Amino acid sequence: MSPKITQLYPQLELFSEGEPPRHTLFVMGRLLGAPDQLLLIDPPADAGERFSLAENSAVLFTGPDAPDVALPQLQTVAGGVAHISIGQHLLDIYSHPTGNVIYLPTLKILCGGRFGSDLLLPALAPRSTGEDELEILRRLAQLSKARPLQLYIPHTGSLVSDPIQVMTRLADDVGYLHSLRRVIPAALRRGEDLIKVQQIASTLIPENRRTPACQQIHKKNVETLFQASRP
Repeated sequence: MSPKITQLYPQLELFSEGEPPRHTLFVMGRLLGAPDQLLLIDPPADAGERFSLAENSAVLFTGPDAPDVALPQLQTVAGGVAHISIGQHLLDIYSHPTGNVIYLPTLKILCGGRFGSDLLLPALAPRSTGEDELEILRRLAQLSKARPLQLYIPHTGSLVSDPIQVMTRLADDVGYLHSLRRVIPAALRRGEDLIKVQQIASTLIPENRRTPACQQIHKKNVETLFQASRP
């Protein structure tokens, strides 16, 4: 899709581009008597060149594959929960070793990063066994059920406002990761090599995810889990 900017709420905008669409959330802070602030969630690598940014700007990424952006990065601590304000907006940041979950409690917006997409498979972080990814999915499911939800924003894919659809997407991701963790270590214990494991695991791609982009993610997931599961 062509680049598009959507104003979700005052001082909160969504930049979307590409196919499948990738999203960057602009959280702006403009308070009388204070310098303008801007937090970019999941920006592209050239964000500093493409956008007119506030002097007090920072970036935050939901996943481990963060591009090299020439802007200050908001520091998070794995296992911690941070509560910050950008102007009139409040953000709860739940940090995991391989990513961050961001919830805006006043607006009831949940940013799920590489999880909960209707177009892509969840991607494993380098050297991951899938355990932290499943923990992030548990966190997302808990927030979706325990907190009011108006909008779910994956890093890539369609936005969704129906909590049932959100839970369905998350459940699909959990099912896919569980299938990888069940099949690949078992194949390794039988002495199968990577080529054979890839052949076996090719049947684990869901029917609605057999696109070239998903096949590439799946191939890398299999390689990652194969290496992580070796003795």
